[in-house]
Amino acid sequence: MLATGMRRGEALAALHWPDVDLDAGLLRVRWTRSRTSLGLQLDEPKTDKSRRTVPLPRSAIETLRAHRTRQLEEHRTAAGAWQEHGLVFTTEIGTPLEPRNVLGRFEVLAERAGLRGVTLHTLRHFAASFLLAAASHTKVVQEHLGHSSYAITADIYGHVGLAQRREAADRLDQALRW
Repeated sequence: MLATGMRRGEALAALHWPDVDLDAGLLRVRWTRSRTSLGLQLDEPKTDKSRRTVPLPRSAIETLRAHRTRQLEEHRTAAGAWQEHGLVFTTEIGTPLEPRNVLGRFEVLAERAGLRGVTLHTLRHFAASFLLAAASHTKVVQEHLGHSSYAITADIYGHVGLAQRREAADRLDQALRW
């Protein structure tokens, strides 16, 4: 989620291996899983912008390759107990993850690491903030996150740090001196 800015429902329980192209370094967001009165339901994303192709950082490609190898080993070990759903992230027997369980486990691990208040959704915010801090255009970040409009991205992540304001002031200074 940190490497892609994906939503919890897109990544944890809805990302399928056929939608991940590790050779091209891309993944397609075509599904989301959400809780309804009937339980967890797999559905298409709500908006056209949420259906998107996300480029993967090299480190994420390497991590996903290693994960795929471990998952195939789990499949062999589980033998007849494995339930194939084609999901990237599964339990030890191939079933979809329960997002609440992942959320709880993540919060325990974050707390142990001294990261108070960090949730899975925080990873999405970190991804957006990192992209913007690296001078990615807000429109690019909007499409990366699957926001329905540029304004949403600008409003949520448009905060500017002191270092960015200093850089802007220095650029302005250069222009004025020129």
